Amino acid sequence: MKVVHLIKILTAASIVLVLHNSCSKKVLDVEPQGVVTDEDLNTPENVEKLVIAAYAAQANDFWSAPFQDMWPWGSVGGGDAYKGGGGINDQLWIHWLEVKTLNSPIGNPGNEVTYKYLYAAVSRINEALRRLNLLTDADLPTRQQRIAEMHFLRANTYFKLKVLFKHIVFVDETIPKEEYVDLSNTQLSDQEGWQWIVDEFKLAIDGLPDVQADAGRPRKSAAQLFLAKTLVFKAYVQDDNHQVTSITSSELNEAIQLFEQVDAAHIYDLWEDFSFNFECVHENGKESVWAIMRSLNDGTADGRIDYGNSLNSPVSAGYGCCGFFQPSTNLANAFKTDANGLPLFDSYNGAPTINSNVDVEANNMDPRIAHTIGLFGMPWKYNPAIIVDASFPRVPDQYGTNMGMKDQELPNSSCWRQSEAFYGGGRNTDVMRYADALLYWAEALVETSPSRFAEALPIINRIRQRAMNSTGRLVKGDGSPSGKYVIGLYTAGDFATQEQARAAVRFERRLEMAMESFPGRHFDLVRWGIAEETMNAYYAVEKTRRSYLVEGGYTKGRDEYQPIPQIEITISKGKLQQNPGY
Repeated sequence: MKVVHLIKILTAASIVLVLHNSCSKKVLDVEPQGVVTDEDLNTPENVEKLVIAAYAAQANDFWSAPFQDMWPWGSVGGGDAYKGGGGINDQLWIHWLEVKTLNSPIGNPGNEVTYKYLYAAVSRINEALRRLNLLTDADLPTRQQRIAEMHFLRANTYFKLKVLFKHIVFVDETIPKEEYVDLSNTQLSDQEGWQWIVDEFKLAIDGLPDVQADAGRPRKSAAQLFLAKTLVFKAYVQDDNHQVTSITSSELNEAIQLFEQVDAAHIYDLWEDFSFNFECVHENGKESVWAIMRSLNDGTADGRIDYGNSLNSPVSAGYGCCGFFQPSTNLANAFKTDANGLPLFDSYNGAPTINSNVDVEANNMDPRIAHTIGLFGMPWKYNPAIIVDASFPRVPDQYGTNMGMKDQELPNSSCWRQSEAFYGGGRNTDVMRYADALLYWAEALVETSPSRFAEALPIINRIRQRAMNSTGRLVKGDGSPSGKYVIGLYTAGDFATQEQARAAVRFERRLEMAMESFPGRHFDLVRWGIAEETMNAYYAVEKTRRSYLVEGGYTKGRDEYQPIPQIEITISKGKLQQNPGY
């Protein structure tokens, strides 16, 4: 069963009513039809509804605040994609994220709305927890489980805030609302903030069942994998200027134990074909660790479609809006392979450049390119009758012709719908799929001390073997392969040193998770401590391909995180402290 939105909670900073005449006064002279007191919400039935409302907030992302996929910050901000759309001024705030040099604490609506929406989600969770704590297990037999679910949601929400803004306010259900104004984002250090999230996931593990009847509710194993991911992030210790100073092996080893435990239980597995992850007919499958529930035909006008990606459809026939989130040339080039089917690593971004079906047929390519990027002249989304052409991109002269496919469905899909001018689907949003967890596991093995990098080899080959087996649907209209797909497995010699293993694991994460923006490429680069060098190398070449990137540049010690929205600092009367460099 999908958890759908049952309760809407509207909040606003202020409402000002100006009454110009006596008629306006009459509008306010209305007898209330009913009053809901605070106590009325404390029944088991209503508390369950508040829990559902907390789940619903996780799906309240929108094109102006796509906080689930986080594609503007993760993929566009990390060089895997261009903003796309109708030009620089179309959703200008994403252009600011893309070039970095123009990003500001003032007037960036994407940062401001996302900050507000994520804290609105925290508010719903805290409200549900507060009222769950007023009940007994006799009142609500599922109470302990629901409490654990809320800790899971809160940890996931704070994780998003933390990778975006680093220094954030942590508020739980025990803090009276009138004391919120006294809270600061510096009460906890960076590491203490990560520990807060770690502790939340541990509380979730303690109360979650092994099996859930509802697909939208996390189970214990999901919380274990999310905890392991958080421990991997926490292990990279940063200084006040966001630079990695050390890696904590004890946390990586704790994460490794969790990955081993879940893998041994055979709860999750990789789909036989990579494509199954990106079609609604396969949602809630064996590779999905936990997903945000979407829906269509649920009795509401538009259902709970994925509005966070509603700007990203082609403008071609069957779609119509809005052409955002276009894969970069740098990303397309990354899928080139050598004679053994392995990545080209440091030399991938040179000639030849991968731009079309001609290039994919002439060069050795990792087949995942045809699952990820709609290249000019290539079949669109496994349908050989639909070929990507000049009608797909919106402004090809500026952003090229590459189109992202992972977040899209075919226009005739049963879970695809137009909503006003936009397009979206009812496919669930995987917050983590099992390949993602395997990649974190491999990373932890490489980076722990003493390094266990050799143990990462079979994990990476497990992912690559699945990619090798995922060419059956990559065909042209005559049934022949749509490209020259050459992919191989690593040998022990390829993992002979920690440096080799690290390069392989990091490159595999990019290929496997490309255009899946949570956590996303930029967050990976920040975690590894290589964001500035990687992004400035990206700008140096990519601006010769896309002239609008000439103003792009990455400033170490600033651009690793987003600025705290100035409006939030003003409202806090200075208790919130701005991130360095802004």
